[in-house]
Amino acid sequence: MLTASFVTIALVVALVVGGALTAWLWTAYCKRLVAAGGLRALAAMRWREFSRFVIEALQAQGFEASRIEPDAQRGQQADLLLNRDDQTWLLSCKQGVNYRITAGMVDEIARAVRGSNAKGGILATLGRVEPEARKHNQGIELLDGSTLWPLIDPLLPPSLHRDLVAQARAHTLRITVLAWIGALVLGVAVAMLVPATVGQTPDPAPTATPVVTPAPIAATVAEPAPETALDEDGQRLRIERDTSILPGIEHASWATRSTLLVQLLPDATEGQIDAICTVLERSEALRASRVQLQPAAGSDKPVRFMQCRTF
Repeated sequence: MLTASFVTIALVVALVVGGALTAWLWTAYCKRLVAAGGLRALAAMRWREFSRFVIEALQAQGFEASRIEPDAQRGQQADLLLNRDDQTWLLSCKQGVNYRITAGMVDEIARAVRGSNAKGGILATLGRVEPEARKHNQGIELLDGSTLWPLIDPLLPPSLHRDLVAQARAHTLRITVLAWIGALVLGVAVAMLVPATVGQTPDPAPTATPVVTPAPIAATVAEPAPETALDEDGQRLRIERDTSILPGIEHASWATRSTLLVQLLPDATEGQIDAICTVLERSEALRASRVQLQPAAGSDKPVRFMQCRTF
């Protein structure tokens, strides 16, 4: 049977985890999907179309194309010429989302820059720039896919951009549903790991807990030596059993690990109630437990608490 605390814990964990994942998916993950789809679309173009997008994107930085028709025999190894402030720059475009710019490629364009007396060089790719190439860039500007995409994205046809966004949102929606299912499963798992409270309501905190010293009574219950063979949980079960069979007691159970709830019969006497302490005295570990005396149903007597021994 699901308790209120179990459901509460499961829902809180699910809402926190699911909410955090949803926020990340729709703010960061969806944008990554749009960028990845856009880079794949650029990679599928002809090299000449891709290089024209790169040149147009660099115009915002003051570059103008000087030669946009490279030697056909060199293909992607060709260098395009750009002008800025009446100075020549070399541009080399490497197409392909899996392309890797290495230190050797940087050396190659750096030699071309020196050989042509150019001001500088730009090496652009839809893929990645290796860390070693960035360390030894020799003044060459290196542009990878994550850098190029924000520059080229505004230049793409609106219909292509809308398709990329729609595909990314559809995929993100599917992932979001799975994320909420996972968050709910995690919430249930966490709730199962949290110890459940046996009692329906927490113990009321009395203003004063009277310490009752049991008075000598007739031999209602024998007083054997303290019990040490059982572990603490076993001693609790033994105390529940022995208390439940006392005269005047309907049943007994542990409300918490330190509070024994005793349901009294309507005709329970004080002597019969005091016999509870005799049962508790057998356990050195539990003899100082608090006893909650629950009056019989319909009785106008209040709930009482007593403690047979202090620590």
